[in-house]
Amino acid sequence: MKSLPTPSLNADPALWQARQRRMFTWLVVLGVAACTVALASQLPHLDPLDAWALPVLVGVLLLLQGLLLWGRVTIQTAVRVTFMATAAYLLMALGHQFSVLRPTSEALMENTYWFAVIYVSAFLVYEPREATRAAGAVLVLAALLCTYHMLFTVPPEARAHLVGPCAQFLLMGAVLTVMQGTLGVQRAQLQAAHAAAFTDALTGLANRRAAEERLAQLTRMQETFTLILFDLDHFKRVNDMHGHAMGDLVLRGVAQITQRHLPPGSLAARWGGEEFLLILPEQRDKHLRPMLDQLRAELRHHRYGTVNGVTACFGVATATAGEDPETVVQRADLAMYRVKEQGRNDVHLADLRRTQIG
Repeated sequence: MKSLPTPSLNADPALWQARQRRMFTWLVVLGVAACTVALASQLPHLDPLDAWALPVLVGVLLLLQGLLLWGRVTIQTAVRVTFMATAAYLLMALGHQFSVLRPTSEALMENTYWFAVIYVSAFLVYEPREATRAAGAVLVLAALLCTYHMLFTVPPEARAHLVGPCAQFLLMGAVLTVMQGTLGVQRAQLQAAHAAAFTDALTGLANRRAAEERLAQLTRMQETFTLILFDLDHFKRVNDMHGHAMGDLVLRGVAQITQRHLPPGSLAARWGGEEFLLILPEQRDKHLRPMLDQLRAELRHHRYGTVNGVTACFGVATATAGEDPETVVQRADLAMYRVKEQGRNDVHLADLRRTQIG
C-alpha cells in the first residue's frame, strides 16, 4: 500500500463548516468593534442616522452569532443576512450624507469607502450569477440615490463640486462588479474542478484521494476515528453474469445505501473497484453492530436492476489519536480479509483488545 500524501486541499466538509463559523465569529467581532468606534468618534453629538442604525446593526450581528451557536440558522443564512443588513445601512448612509454635506464640500463622506467591501463580499457570499445581481442591485440603488440628491436636494452651488466624486464613486462600483463577476466565474470553474478531483465519477462518493486527505487531517489534528473497509462479495460474477453496466448500477446503489446509514460527520469513499472505505467519528461497538447489521441487511435485500442483492466483507479499525493512517487502513484491511477467509458476509474488528462482532 502506498504512503498517504500530505493534504494540499481541504476535503473535509465538517472541518470547512467549522472554519466558516470561526471566520463569521471574527466578522462579528470586527463589525461590532467598527460600529462602536464609529459611534464613539462622534461623541457627544451623534449623527441622527448612526445613533439608531449602528446599534441595530450590532444587534443583528450578535443575534445571528447566537442563532448560529444554537444551531437555529446555517452559516450561509447568517452571512447573507449580514451582507443585506450592511448593504442596507450603507445605502441609507449614502442618502443621508447629502443632507449634511456643506455647500463647499468637494468629496463624499468616509462611509462611501465601505461600498468597495460590499461589492467584493457579494462574490464571497453568493454564487457568481447571484452575486453579480446582488452587487448590481446595490450599484443601481446607489446610482439612483446619487442622481436624486444631485437633482433635487443638493444646492446648485455644490453640484459642480460633487459631480466628479459621485461619478468616480459609481464608476468604482461598476468596475469592481465587472471584475469580481469575471473572477467569480473563474472561481466557480476552479471549485468545480476541485470537486471533480475529489469525487468518484461513477458513485458520487468521495474518491481515494479525498479519503486520504481526510485521514491525514484527522491524524494531524490528533483526532480519533473509526475506519470501516468493505468489499463486495463475488463482484466479478455480477459483471460476468449481468454485464458491466449492471455492475456499475450495483456500485451506485451500494453507494447510495451506504450513505443513508452513516452518522453525521462521516465520509464514504470508493477506495477502488468494488471496495469502499468509511471514516466515522469514533464509534462504540454497541453502536457499530446495529448500524452495520442494518447496512448489510439493506445491501442484501435491495434489488439492483437484475441483481438480487449483494453481500460484503467488513473490516473495522479504530484509530488512536495521532496514529499513522496507513497503519489504521492496514488493520482494517487485514480484518476484512479475515472475514473473507471465514466465509464472507460478516464484520470483524481489527483491534486486539476487542472481540469479533460478526
